[in-house]
Amino acid sequence: MRACHGLDGPLLFGTYDAHLGPAAIGPEHTVEARELTAQIRTAWTSFATSGEPGWPAYDSGQRLTRIFDTPPSVAAYPEEASRRLWQDHVFDALPLLGRIDSTQP
Repeated sequence: MRACHGLDGPLLFGTYDAHLGPAAIGPEHTVEARELTAQIRTAWTSFATSGEPGWPAYDSGQRLTRIFDTPPSVAAYPEEASRRLWQDHVFDALPLLGRIDSTQP
């Protein structure tokens, strides 16, 4: 499925049969999927109303990350090796509109 923007949508909204739901969750609406829906909705609602999602704020020293699972947890960033590999790389801007020729009007 590659990089799937919105993969959390079916879990957030409980739309297991729509859009990416079947691919992300499978054909069955499992107890675990419903538990994750409750976790994600609670976190989103809490963050929207109070600014607090229900776990510690990100700290660049500890790099704690919320792991949505059954049961949920807070753990050190799970992709630390990848983060360190790319931390000093400077990414060039993407040529989204093609090359811009400043000599043309």
